[in-house]
Amino acid sequence: MRAFLIETEALDAYAQMALDEAVLEHPEPDAVSLRLYAWLGRMPYAVTFGYSQPYREVMESVGRRGVAAGTPVVRRSTGGGIVWHDGDITFSLVFPWPSVGGPRGVYRRIHAGVRTGLLACGVRTLPFSGRPTAGLRAQCFAGPEPEDLVREDGTKLLGGALRRRRGTGLYQGSLRPEGLGVPREALHGAIVEGFSLQWSSLFARTEPRPVVAAAAEELRAQRYSREEWNQRR
Repeated sequence: MRAFLIETEALDAYAQMALDEAVLEHPEPDAVSLRLYAWLGRMPYAVTFGYSQPYREVMESVGRRGVAAGTPVVRRSTGGGIVWHDGDITFSLVFPWPSVGGPRGVYRRIHAGVRTGLLACGVRTLPFSGRPTAGLRAQCFAGPEPEDLVREDGTKLLGGALRRRRGTGLYQGSLRPEGLGVPREALHGAIVEGFSLQWSSLFARTEPRPVVAAAAEELRAQRYSREEWNQRR
């Protein structure tokens, strides 16, 4: 299977969400595409929240946390809860969805790749095997869900959310680097290396194809930056 590491200049949250969806809409055949986000601006870069979450409840959580005025608050196309992009390592993966198997198996495979890469950096993690939360967690890192990666003390380290479209999947993940004692660039490399081993492919560095870049620009302008999208629920 071919593998691509899509690189761009730093982007704001609206453009990040738009580019992920554009890659999903225009996937490379028989390929996996990885992006490590480069955020535009200063921390906190953004707050993103799951497709099904009520906007009012999200804004109440943002208000309680005291996020700086002007911080983008953006609805994702994937599920999950609120993610605070205030120093996390954010990445996305577009991949052929297995013809057999559900979301839990997909999470298991993706997180196994990250786990392998982190182990090479001396970071030991475990897949969380406890019971799922009844209902939807409002905040992604309020606690682990099955197949999330946790540290040996049970602290959640990595969580993600999925979307499937026409046999192709989009995973958006957030990894908390605090306390790991590993430089960010090394963690970036660990993610790439882990997925390289997982898919038995070397990632070729590339820029978004013109069709993807054009679709992303339109999605940013017509969807992710608009109140109609972010306040739709």
